[in-house]
Amino acid sequence: MISQRLARQTPFGAVTRVRSQILPRPRFSSTGAKPTNQVTYTIPPTNEDVTRQLNEHAFVVRAAPGGIDRYDGAQLPSNSHCEDAFVHGSFSNPFGAPTGAGKWMAWAVFDGHCGWQLSDLLTTQMMPFVRRSLADAKPTDGSEASEEAVHQALKNSFTTLDDTLVKSATATIESDLPLAEKARQLEPAYAGACALLTLFDPQSRKLHVASTGDCRAVLGQKGADGKWMTTALSEDCTGATPSEIARIKAQFPDEPDIVQGGRVWGLQPSRTFGDGMWKWTAAFKKNLRFHFNGLSLPSQARYKNYKDGPYVTAEPLVTTTQIPDPKDGKPSFLILATDGLWDTMSSEQAVDLVGKWYDRQRQGVPETEAQKQPQDFGPTILGWKKQCKYEDHKATFQDDNAAVHLMRNGLGGADEQMVRAALAFRPPNSRDIRDDITVQVVFFGPAP
Repeated sequence: MISQRLARQTPFGAVTRVRSQILPRPRFSSTGAKPTNQVTYTIPPTNEDVTRQLNEHAFVVRAAPGGIDRYDGAQLPSNSHCEDAFVHGSFSNPFGAPTGAGKWMAWAVFDGHCGWQLSDLLTTQMMPFVRRSLADAKPTDGSEASEEAVHQALKNSFTTLDDTLVKSATATIESDLPLAEKARQLEPAYAGACALLTLFDPQSRKLHVASTGDCRAVLGQKGADGKWMTTALSEDCTGATPSEIARIKAQFPDEPDIVQGGRVWGLQPSRTFGDGMWKWTAAFKKNLRFHFNGLSLPSQARYKNYKDGPYVTAEPLVTTTQIPDPKDGKPSFLILATDGLWDTMSSEQAVDLVGKWYDRQRQGVPETEAQKQPQDFGPTILGWKKQCKYEDHKATFQDDNAAVHLMRNGLGGADEQMVRAALAFRPPNSRDIRDDITVQVVFFGPAP
């Protein structure tokens, strides 16, 4: 039995960020060199530095349980600290396969905002809640759990976890705990996070996707004509999504100003974990601001008609997709990523890039290739006029990790000067041209 309390252990070998220790710097140089009036600047990244940076948090897992050929992952921070996080791994069949076989696979990405604390917390807390909820959905008569039951279990796990974080705030501040402990229990709910969870059942070959916010999952599948087709597995949940606008306005018919400029009272995602400042009452938020360093969000000066909400929810949109067996001539792969990738390319472009990368791998084509000269692409510009974007004529295939391959192409691809410039800008300036990027690419193999 898995406790619904927030666990301290890391579930099923989850992968999280490793934070480096910041060492003190010397107050001045003591090299003995002759003083000058010249400024020495740090050296921008070379092409080799770019490759090292793109691969710093990359990984490849081969022959995973459940007939997964391999899956690749990578992360490129832009914020300091990085507000993205991710997990991956296997866990026992929640419905108890009679043979004892059939471990399920899980991959998830989390995109934090207003801080990294909540996305980091989800790497250890989400899967225990998901596994408990799925176990509770197991039919008592020994039959197979329905698709609807799985969907409801995933929705319950998300909302139960979020309630534990957000609704417990009252009990936290009224407790006898020291302020330091109260602060650590409150700060995840002060922050927010979009979450995208994908679960694969190898026995049924069903892929379940639960999504809040604007992380995105897409399926690439090869057709009979050899072309790669794109299937959306999630829908962006933001204040710019027509279905979300309609849902929110129906829920708050007397608050016509709630969605403006693609945002819900200034918040872009419409379904999130945390974001207590959009879920707590005005009176409670005032107490937090005065006594517990609560955030001044949303701005009362800008959003004068803001009432009590809650205006956003952690209830995910859930889909289930049947993954074909590649033995039937339909190889397929899953791409899940935070919006840092999707800011640079469309779903179709991502599938095309990975599909071509996959074909080259199967054909034994070397990853390295002759690169086009920088002058082929014109002047290098990054700023308000142009941000990091993938362009078809700049596509490059020089990485043996599919996730790194997507990141490089999103930053400029074969335009080496553009990629170097994108990585030369460091936090906080880098956030004006690129977001944190986290990608996982899963290649489905034949049924076990």
